[in-house]
Amino acid sequence: MAYKCPVCGKTWPDTMDLARHVFGTGDQAHKDWVNSKGLNFVELLLIQTMEPGNKGYKTLAELLEKEAERV
Repeated sequence: MAYKCPVCGKTWPDTMDLARHVFGTGDQAHKDWVNSKGLNFVELLLIQTMEPGNKGYKTLAELLEKEAERV
């Protein structure tokens, strides 16, 4: 089962890959979506780059697990 990006509709095999896509795309639409869900895109990106353990990806992946459509 795959997960569909709630912003652009691309599909990814799991929520960690989808989280990487959201960070990697980094366009305004993806940033706005993250921010609209009560998270801060820039803060998550800083956490990801400055702290060990993929905390930024994991936080976003947990949100996407709840929010993304499964296909």
